[in-house]
Amino acid sequence: MDIGTSFLVAARHGDGNKVSYKEFRDAFFRIKPSSPIASKMIEKGLEHTKYFKDNLGDFIVTGQDAIVKAVERHMSAARPLSRGVISPTEKDALPVLKFILKELIGAPQVENESLVYSIPAQPIDQPSDQFDVSYHEDVLGNFLKELGYNAKSLNEGEAIAYSELMNDGLTGVVCGFGAGMAQIVVMSSGEPVLKTSTVKSGDFVDRMTAIATNLPDSVIQIEKEAGGYDITEDNQDNAVHRALVVYYRRLIDYTVKVLATQLSNVGQLPKFNQPIPVILAGGTSLAKGFGTYFKQCLKQHQLPFEISTVRLAKDQLYAVARGCLLASSI
Repeated sequence: MDIGTSFLVAARHGDGNKVSYKEFRDAFFRIKPSSPIASKMIEKGLEHTKYFKDNLGDFIVTGQDAIVKAVERHMSAARPLSRGVISPTEKDALPVLKFILKELIGAPQVENESLVYSIPAQPIDQPSDQFDVSYHEDVLGNFLKELGYNAKSLNEGEAIAYSELMNDGLTGVVCGFGAGMAQIVVMSSGEPVLKTSTVKSGDFVDRMTAIATNLPDSVIQIEKEAGGYDITEDNQDNAVHRALVVYYRRLIDYTVKVLATQLSNVGQLPKFNQPIPVILAGGTSLAKGFGTYFKQCLKQHQLPFEISTVRLAKDQLYAVARGCLLASSI
């Protein structure tokens, strides 16, 4: 299972060993009824949505429906996760996350079923006392064990490597661009020699574009996911698209600089015998021109090895979940 800031994605082996995927938008929106009558009417109106009622009698709408309800009211939906981990400032984070996990995967199909879930690397651009991956890892593990799973964690970048680098001798560079974080892993014959991350990724693009255009984050998120722009093109008629291109470029520039700097700090970096591939994954990498612009940025930096190719993951949204599934079967 990929525990993403924007989406949670579960992968499971089905009949004939076929892999099935299920995703759930990591979002929620609170609706406060004004009266008992209004509460009954709201309940009818939410009949086909995923929601629960809290101890205050408020309706907590989850998933994609939360985004829709927020946009209807010119507001932004909230998330139980922020910058790749459980939000420390969102008081509803734990009950919402628990509800989403139960809706997404349900009960184990067999007793003590093996489940591998993704966790981020400790970011280099956030103080350790303000960003705790271990708390995130343990809380998720406990939730999943309560549901009946034999749960184990796996670094998100490593999961992408398992999914995408099997035909490359598990050797290469992985950059996973989720909503909250960008993950960087360098693998050598299956061994991670560098694992790091940053807290700039898709949400950074959304937030900065929202500031630049004076629009809610949820509106920007919908515009961004609808496409219609290319990161490699300078002139955009649409103001939102113009700002998106600016901040996508800033994100890619920043991530490539971090990769180059971190590689220069690795003491015993393996001497690769031949050029190695770079894999790009995650929902943020879906933007048109993302791979092309990333490749252009790489050429501006001197790396301690040669790059054979820059390629997008076979399925950018499901690469983490697929890698976790491979790990769970070992």
